Amino acid sequence: MRIFLAALILAIQSSLFAGTQDFVDCDVIVVKTDVVYFDAGSAMGIAPGETFDIFYSDILVASGKIGWADKYISRSEELDIETIAAIYFDEGLKARINLFVPQANRGGYLSIPYLTDLNLEPRMINTPEDKMVARLIHRGLLTRDIENQIVPDIAGTFEVRGLTYTFYINPLAEFHSGRPVEASDVAYSFESLALSPKLTSAGCYVLAIKGAEEFRHRTRNEISGIFLINRKTISVTLKEPFPAFEEYLAGPGGYIIPRPGLEPPGGNVVGAGNYKIKGRNPDGLTVEPFGEDNTSAYLDSISFVRFKSLDEAGLSFELGRLDLITALGEPPPKFVSGDGHTSMTTRTICAAVLGVNGLRDYQKNLHFSKALTYLIDRETIIRVILGGSGAMANDLTFGYDDNGSFVNPDSVDRYLNAIVKMPSTVSLYVDSRHPSLFNVARYISGQLQSVGIKVKEKKVDLLFLEEDHTRSDIDLYLDYHSPVSLDPDCVLYPLYSYSLSGQTNYLYDKDEALSVFLSKLRAETDPERREMLAAGLIRSVAEEPPAVVLYQPFLTTILKADVSGLRPLEEGYLDLRGAFIENK
Repeated sequence: MRIFLAALILAIQSSLFAGTQDFVDCDVIVVKTDVVYFDAGSAMGIAPGETFDIFYSDILVASGKIGWADKYISRSEELDIETIAAIYFDEGLKARINLFVPQANRGGYLSIPYLTDLNLEPRMINTPEDKMVARLIHRGLLTRDIENQIVPDIAGTFEVRGLTYTFYINPLAEFHSGRPVEASDVAYSFESLALSPKLTSAGCYVLAIKGAEEFRHRTRNEISGIFLINRKTISVTLKEPFPAFEEYLAGPGGYIIPRPGLEPPGGNVVGAGNYKIKGRNPDGLTVEPFGEDNTSAYLDSISFVRFKSLDEAGLSFELGRLDLITALGEPPPKFVSGDGHTSMTTRTICAAVLGVNGLRDYQKNLHFSKALTYLIDRETIIRVILGGSGAMANDLTFGYDDNGSFVNPDSVDRYLNAIVKMPSTVSLYVDSRHPSLFNVARYISGQLQSVGIKVKEKKVDLLFLEEDHTRSDIDLYLDYHSPVSLDPDCVLYPLYSYSLSGQTNYLYDKDEALSVFLSKLRAETDPERREMLAAGLIRSVAEEPPAVVLYQPFLTTILKADVSGLRPLEEGYLDLRGAFIENK
């Protein structure tokens, strides 16, 4: 097998070219019962989602899309049985794969601003800026292709039997240090998530693995559900059915990092993505393609530059020092004119959430959170503060009817008067990782002061706030909830789960009925029943809100006219893996 792979690699390397065509011609090397394999991979520009045509004696016999690509080999998405039957016994099949990015549009560099400290370890990735950079330098067992479908990545293939997933690691996958990715690295990545002092919405899924909770609480010295079959194969057993498992694995919490002690010193985060960190200091970070023959990275480098404010970045963009700007839930920056650039606006699945600590006496029966839903005018926030860069999240919004119309506008006093002892001052913790929330916090403080409640605002990084402080000090908190996908578990479980209080939320809402709903939703495998459970949960939290869902922010991207290939994602950040500069 090793001899075959070596011969295949040498043959492909000798055929690499520096032309400018928009396609790659190659051979079909294997036809299986549902997929075909090609002798061309990412080293020739092949990427998942690209289309291909298969020919027999110059006659078109099949078409499809690339489902997976490694450096020197690629595989189709699953093909129907009729297509496979038509070509299964044919020899000498040829293929033409159409490239997303023509060979001519390779090279150059981008400069992109960011506003807050970057956390690039998978257990700490949380903000849109973290995710934008981390997606370049990391890979996971699974990923999403250009059509947002979950496909294998570091796991060349995987299979599911009952509660057990078996992942077969691509033999060519390697870290930026040059060391191959092994099953022990995957195990270490799960262990790192489980031991994280603060779980994130992207990483909390790890507790669904059998034995992970015991490992987290140090009652076991290993995760019993993880078994290393050999150096390139690992099995992961869940403690109960968990349909959203693959959704989480394809997100930032699923990135694979090397086990400690085997990587060179230097302090940079080591991943397995198409870009590696070239240099990093307090003022910024630069990434460059990993590997000399890496044609899946279309740019020579991408520099991320630290700025104090979006307006400061806007001025630098106008002066030509930056190539693009992103703004989540904010008006476009000042100083940016309408010349020489384009803009895109994307609705996201993120949500600005105003939570209330359920341990407080005044939150009994949810009276205070219900009062807040009527006190705070979401439409004013969206129109005035966000400049229209957001939308109502009506499904999760208490006090609005099915048509999105506000009802019972006099209920603020009714709910406040029902509270036996309302304090004169409350604390409002605002997550400092999201500067766009600061003006929203000032508006909320003003509304509370209008009904006689003073507010003590504190801007803190909630990721590093210890749980003892969250229980005792937080009355209200304002944060972005950023689920990894629209799967109802990803949206609802981190946001409302009592077991994740002090981790992914600070509600401490010990509602037994809600907890049962969330647990049933997490384990339900029947799609129709799962949809019904999700709808019931949404109605429940809309009628009895432990938190106030204020709005869903838009992601605004402003970029130079020659920048292409990037994808604004509904998760609220840019996927830059396919970014390139068009050569006119």
